Amino acid sequence: MTRTRAALLAGFVAISVNTIVLKAAEPLGFLAESGGLLRLHVLYLSPLFQSLGISQWWAAVSLPPPSSLSFWLAFHYLTGFVMVFLYSALFERVLPGRGLIKGSLFSLLPWLVNGLVVLPLLGQGVLGYQRLAFSGMAYFFVANWSFGAVLGVLYEKFRSDARPNTAGPAVQPTGDNH
Repeated sequence: MTRTRAALLAGFVAISVNTIVLKAAEPLGFLAESGGLLRLHVLYLSPLFQSLGISQWWAAVSLPPPSSLSFWLAFHYLTGFVMVFLYSALFERVLPGRGLIKGSLFSLLPWLVNGLVVLPLLGQGVLGYQRLAFSGMAYFFVANWSFGAVLGVLYEKFRSDARPNTAGPAVQPTGDNH
């Protein structure tokens, strides 16, 4: 399987698993971070979009508002695929270990960006400590890890299916005893 196809397929599954884990937080009793990057975009880009008429056009053609689940899902998958592209194009080649280790290490990137940049810019403090209990911070770490682990394992699996067998052709018994 090509790198692109492997990345798209592994990425779709990894983002879907991450989405399910994030959406399961509340029913499981966790207050965990979800949608911080979207809230940051809305907070800082809404004035620009309004001044350019984008918000009015968006509403006029009846597209979902940023507060809707469908918009969140689209934004989540879009940003997820950006991360998948970064993994497959840059990080997978340089991270040590097999797929699970590579993906686990890579999962630290979105978790740290969110915890050290996004959440503080939203006024929640580093890792969201001003809003989240430790259990919520840990749950968000697990949600990010699930994305990276699934991505790493599946990307390696799909790419290994495409690699030629370097052991050479299998020897077939002929039944000939010469």
